[in-house]
Amino acid sequence: MGNEFNEIKRISRNQIRNIWNIINCRSLTTTSFAATTLDMDDVQIAKNWLINRKQWGDFSIVSKFESEFMHWNGSCYAFAFMAGRIALSACIYALDLRPGDEVIIPAYTCVVVPNAFQYAGIKPVYCDIELETYGLDVELIEEKITNRTRAILIHHLYGLVCRDYEAIITLSKKHNLKVIEDCTQATGAEYKNRKVGNWGDCAIYSSEQSKVFNTIQGGIAVTNNASIADRLKSFYNKAPLPNEIWIDKQLHNVIISYYLYKHPQRWWLGDLISFRYIHKHLISTTKEEELGKKPANYGARMLPPIAALGLNQLRKLNSYNNIRRETAKLWEKWCRNNGYRTPTEIPGSTSIYLRYPILVEPGKKQDTSWAIQNPGVKPGVWFISHLHPSKRTIHGFPNADIAVNQCINFPGVFHEQIPKSLTDTNPSSN
Repeated sequence: MGNEFNEIKRISRNQIRNIWNIINCRSLTTTSFAATTLDMDDVQIAKNWLINRKQWGDFSIVSKFESEFMHWNGSCYAFAFMAGRIALSACIYALDLRPGDEVIIPAYTCVVVPNAFQYAGIKPVYCDIELETYGLDVELIEEKITNRTRAILIHHLYGLVCRDYEAIITLSKKHNLKVIEDCTQATGAEYKNRKVGNWGDCAIYSSEQSKVFNTIQGGIAVTNNASIADRLKSFYNKAPLPNEIWIDKQLHNVIISYYLYKHPQRWWLGDLISFRYIHKHLISTTKEEELGKKPANYGARMLPPIAALGLNQLRKLNSYNNIRRETAKLWEKWCRNNGYRTPTEIPGSTSIYLRYPILVEPGKKQDTSWAIQNPGVKPGVWFISHLHPSKRTIHGFPNADIAVNQCINFPGVFHEQIPKSLTDTNPSSN
């Protein structure tokens, strides 16, 4: 009953705001960061799988998804799981990382990344980032290496290719360390005409609802090394299957997310659909995970209905990534006009800009109302902490501190008309 009451309160607030917007001739919708690649065809696929449950055991669809992703990505092996964090756990197993080992990771990341290592008894050693692409700073890594260090995790954040990408790969070879690439925000980005994730020993990708492509939850582990692939396969074969209740909810969340965040009339249809399926909602990162606790359903591999969604999303991925690149050009112009430094696209790279990150003045991240006027978009606030979205704090990383306090991000895909400020050639002051 509590869920229904809270949902009624939320819907009431929304519709009161909508009435106020109508009276004041204001827009009833704003661009969101969720469901950017969900379309009505995905909704229909979800509905079809909810009706045809007898096909849920057809694992040839999962194999097809893995094969098509593998070829699209230019990788030799691919394994599909129910989340990117589970794909990371598979990579940890595949690299034979053991309790007591250390892995160097960015001090500006999602909490599920250090969690995956800690669940395996491995110590995450944090290292500061640079502020051009928000990746690991290669000049600071070497001092973190000890006789227990076994691997480095590179991430390509916001869809940018990590500034020190090749230098970190070179450093890892010097110290005989493995490299895991976190490509969960950069699926499709390239470096020297090769997709990211193919330079290290193994890599992970995500199809969680806020990422580059969307099955609500999902993840893929890839490698080009046959021995590592054998161990990935071993982990994969032992991984449990999610229960049907979970898959039912995930398919319903395709419908919920599309109507809440993407449909042109989401200002009223979103609330209607959300309330209709109130007991079907899923949370991407649970409170347990924020606290570092391992969820009961952790570790599952992908089921056919989710792979079917993944196949449909994969076919649209290049098109949506092209949209993101074109939108990034508009944000670059806005930054120049308004005195903000643009993120760096390193030579030889092609970024895909899941979100367009910029550093704003202190205080402007805490209160983003200024952005409603110019550029006319409510920005995202990834990351609100060093280990987003957890409130857990780590200390001694000045660049990560700056990013936490000052980095906001703008959408890479617009669901409605692009704000005039992005096409205006005249600078505007903030």
